[in-house]
Amino acid sequence: MRVHSLYAKNYGPYKELEKVQLGPLATIVGQNDAGKSTILRALQLFFDSRKIEENDVHDRASANDDVVIEVAFTSLPTEIELEDGITTTFREENLLDANGYLRIRKTYRRSNLAKFDVSLITHDFEDDNYAGLAILKEKELNERCASAGIKAEKSGRANANKPTRVALREKARNAGIQLVERELILPVKDDMWKKISALLPEFVLFETDTRLGIGESLFQSQFRPIVKTAAEQPDVISARDTFTALICQALQGEIDKIFTHLRRHTDVFTDLTVQPDFSWDKAVTLQVFGKDQYDVENSLDRRGTGIRRLLMVAFFQYLAEREQESNGNFIFAIEEPENCLHPGLQRELVTSFRKLADEGYQVIITSHSPVFAGASSIEDLALVVRNAGVARAIQSPELDLADVATQLGVEPSDQITGYHACIFVEGPSDIEFWNSVARKFKESGHTTADFEDRKIGFVLSGGDTLKYWINTEAMGRLNRRFGVIVDSDRESPQHITPGRKLNWKQKCESQGGLFYILRKREIENYLHPRAIERSGRTPTCYNEFSDMKKLFGENVYKVIQDMSCEEILEMDKYVDGGVEHHELLEVVQELLRLADSQ
Repeated sequence: MRVHSLYAKNYGPYKELEKVQLGPLATIVGQNDAGKSTILRALQLFFDSRKIEENDVHDRASANDDVVIEVAFTSLPTEIELEDGITTTFREENLLDANGYLRIRKTYRRSNLAKFDVSLITHDFEDDNYAGLAILKEKELNERCASAGIKAEKSGRANANKPTRVALREKARNAGIQLVERELILPVKDDMWKKISALLPEFVLFETDTRLGIGESLFQSQFRPIVKTAAEQPDVISARDTFTALICQALQGEIDKIFTHLRRHTDVFTDLTVQPDFSWDKAVTLQVFGKDQYDVENSLDRRGTGIRRLLMVAFFQYLAEREQESNGNFIFAIEEPENCLHPGLQRELVTSFRKLADEGYQVIITSHSPVFAGASSIEDLALVVRNAGVARAIQSPELDLADVATQLGVEPSDQITGYHACIFVEGPSDIEFWNSVARKFKESGHTTADFEDRKIGFVLSGGDTLKYWINTEAMGRLNRRFGVIVDSDRESPQHITPGRKLNWKQKCESQGGLFYILRKREIENYLHPRAIERSGRTPTCYNEFSDMKKLFGENVYKVIQDMSCEEILEMDKYVDGGVEHHELLEVVQELLRLADSQ
């Protein structure tokens, strides 16, 4: 499971924090004291089930205003058990919201901030008699059946109420009762909440001011089970018993000396016996030493803050990988990971974060760095702004990348320094698409390298941002080799490419750049029908100018990952002047040559 979105009310600087969507690698940006870290604190409050402090309540909240933290989850388990041995699903039990997310709301009453109420926001039947069935016991379900005029189902098992719930919902559907959004209260001590909370991911927050020492309990506590397990090995027990006997003997000798003095004052006791308690999981503390390239060995606690910060990030990865049954059920929240890190190390850390996200873990960071802001797709970026003491988060489609750049103090040169060449594209899906295509051409031998091999980077610059870059001749003045790829936006063979894009092409080429306008409508029109069908989508006829997102969904571009090189070449083929061409392959080959002189 991972977090899809967060909503908060009357918490920290947020009178109301509208839904903030958080993807696999989410980045929250904004100026100092805007409220970025509060988003991470809200998530920590939700997962840790800690009490809320009065000073955490929004300063404009009235004495009767409750604090609400609401988290929606996606990537849900395919099956759950509400009753032992009886499998069902969240959707089947009407426990998801209208969009298919598991939405959990925690409400902290102002009258007692040390406790919280739990509820689910569900899409359930409008009639109370047919709603909230998943949390009802057998007696209550039978009463609902009697009210509905149906016979309660008999399953033969005292603890299996699923058939009764199925019968009630079938009755509601046949009666035409509508599904509406409802709040389902879950008693905190109820079995339902215990089962749901056991499924939630583990949340690990790495704050800016987190103490980074090896000796900190966060680090040390993780290795106590290993020490305990080692001490209980059969070949260790004998030596351990000998060791403990010697300790007991030595301690008893000292206690005997104390008893000699005690008996001078009283004859109540005939002797004193020591019984030491050996807690093997606490018997060992760790210190970690590192030898550097100069053959100098030092405790990592004596190394720079940047190295220790990298160590802790590696430690989080270790925690995730050690949990073999976790299936990515970890969320890592990291506050300002750029602190104390050289820009080169920041880029390496971005690579690590991407790898974690690709492996199924979720990474949520707050940052002032364009390196980290550029690591997330625009859908997973949140710009936090604060006005008159009230903070809010701005996201796509309202989010303007130019505003993000302004908040971060980013100049155009910041985005492309370090690359041998740059490719400017309109959206994050283009980056994933073209990187996949280039890798497949390399793997099949059509090229000898991909964009990463040649240190060719992508820069998001859609719409007005690209217009600004071209019109100010920023790319040419930065003396970098560059190319631009844009969709044609043509809706039919007769439809011409928008004049603004043709104008951009002329200006860009005058600055020495390569400019490609796709022959088809957009990148999704190069997807093979067989690959779309393999993805589980319903086969539908389409052509080079169809609206693929409307037909198959916003994320259909990801189908490129499952396409073979042969399928790509089949879809990008066209004939011009009697000569066969492969559009995508030729674009990739020309862009790779941008780095030839490096």
